[in-house]
Amino acid sequence: MKAHPMVSEWQATETARAVPTRAGWLRNWQGWSPYAAVLWSLVYAVLGGYWLLSGRGFPYTPDSVSDVTGPVVERFGPGLAWTVVILAGMPAAAVGAAMLRGLRSSGLRPLLVSAGTLLGGVLLLLMTDVTLLVVLGYTPYGIVALFTGAEFSKVYLGLLNQWTTVHQLLCLVGGFLWLAATLSYARRSGDACLYCGRRDNSEGWMNPQNAARWGRIAVYVSMVAPVWYAITRYAYALGIPLGISEEFLRFGQENGMWTQGLSMATFGLVGAVLTLGLTQRWGEVFPRWTIGLAGRRVPIGLAVVPASFVSVLLVVGSIAMWSGFAQLVGTALTGEAEAIDIIGLAPTMLFVVWGAALAAATLGYYYRRRGPCEMCGRGAPGQDGP
Repeated sequence: MKAHPMVSEWQATETARAVPTRAGWLRNWQGWSPYAAVLWSLVYAVLGGYWLLSGRGFPYTPDSVSDVTGPVVERFGPGLAWTVVILAGMPAAAVGAAMLRGLRSSGLRPLLVSAGTLLGGVLLLLMTDVTLLVVLGYTPYGIVALFTGAEFSKVYLGLLNQWTTVHQLLCLVGGFLWLAATLSYARRSGDACLYCGRRDNSEGWMNPQNAARWGRIAVYVSMVAPVWYAITRYAYALGIPLGISEEFLRFGQENGMWTQGLSMATFGLVGAVLTLGLTQRWGEVFPRWTIGLAGRRVPIGLAVVPASFVSVLLVVGSIAMWSGFAQLVGTALTGEAEAIDIIGLAPTMLFVVWGAALAAATLGYYYRRRGPCEMCGRGAPGQDGP
């Protein structure tokens, strides 16, 4: 499709910050995310300075090194953690300022893109652990506990009020901002449409038809882990020791572990059903039973944003769990484990597959539905509902 003459002029003058005027703030992320990323790093630099001068609040301490399910960055001691904190502050803000200036020399552009991508990946994958996934997974049960006065409500509120939890959420936000800012810069400096990222060549694997095929496979793969996890947790709630010892089953029954697990398993099953919607008509058009919304198109962001968030939490949590499970898996495979065997461990070990497949499924859904770009006119019509 031939672009409008105004589009060529827009690309030539690098005023790529323009997006359709009717786009909301979320769809306008290409314009504000670079500024938000720089602001985040400046705020984080102030936090780092406070931790250094006051000696209080630093989330990674020598005592936390022994926590095998904590953030990866703390496993190597406070020295590495401080290095990451420092680099994520003023040096990162300088990188963001260079991106905002639109520097695009042959040697500098790859360096800036690599630095932004690396920073985003470190903030998302190495500075956080399974805590945020646990908070999300137990949210329904925690809300019920708050209203009923159950003992678990104190545990849930304790997780929410921990400074380490708040810091991990801050790092998660920073990681997303830096990846968005880097993608915006890469598009702006690479002669691609800032709004959709397309160039004049063919879409290839991003074509709606191709995305529909590999996206469907990703959806089915992503459903394996939550279904398997739910089967084991429902079995424990029913008193069936599937992959665990009788002693461990009784221990969980006595302290309410399986009741909590039942809530998380149900939450996972709901998520699996919603993931299936990424390939179904009701994931594109609201079904009849949705009063007030029936027949309307499902906004792409309504599916993409939460699914992207959950996929990151699953992968992040898996990194921490895998390192902590290494010894358990070894003993389970050799038959030395007394409490849990490989069948009991496998569902949680597959969380990394769940997260990666969910991310791929979400991307396939986006490519399948996005259609031609409203700014540059490139792209094939999306496979959207009527």
